[in-house]
Amino acid sequence: MAKDAETTIRESLDAVDRHRKRMFAGFVAVVGVMTVGWFRFGPSAGDVPKMLTATLFVLMLWTSAMAVAVIVQMTRMTKMILRAIDLASKPLR
Repeated sequence: MAKDAETTIRESLDAVDRHRKRMFAGFVAVVGVMTVGWFRFGPSAGDVPKMLTATLFVLMLWTSAMAVAVIVQMTRMTKMILRAIDLASKPLR
């Protein structure tokens, strides 16, 4: 591989790493919002149906958020690496 190709791949991998850090920050924010929502609207003294509804809602949001996070991370990582490989395989002009 040429020096430019290695640099291109390294930059793409660094971009994937930066994206992963932003995803983690978003994950922390989602956890914070869900925790606040759980304690604010969740369990009430003696109101079991309301508590179960809030718990179900939080679990559905959590599962959906984690599925979306995994899909977005895998898609972005794959696109960036494939783009870097494509750029690295093109002849220099």
